[in-house]
Amino acid sequence: MSPAEIEAVLQEHPAVQAVGVVGVPNAATTCLARAFVVKKAGCEVSAEELCEFVKGRLPDYKHLHGGVEFLSSLPESRGNKLDRVALKKMAV
Repeated sequence: MSPAEIEAVLQEHPAVQAVGVVGVPNAATTCLARAFVVKKAGCEVSAEELCEFVKGRLPDYKHLHGGVEFLSSLPESRGNKLDRVALKKMAV
């Protein structure tokens, strides 16, 4: 799974302001991709719609099998970069 590739696809969606993707542990497949999404103000989009958006653009093993969660903002590290460790903790 390549989080950056999935994030790039989701950033193309008109309702997505920011996104972070992490792998969620799974016994059958080792990990599943889960997206944490911040919606643009005034935009509505469902988790199912975003999953379908990714399905139409990436191969099956890069789909959001771990689901989509909506947040008001994404956690950032000291360097103002996406804090994937914090997202992973939220996912498990």
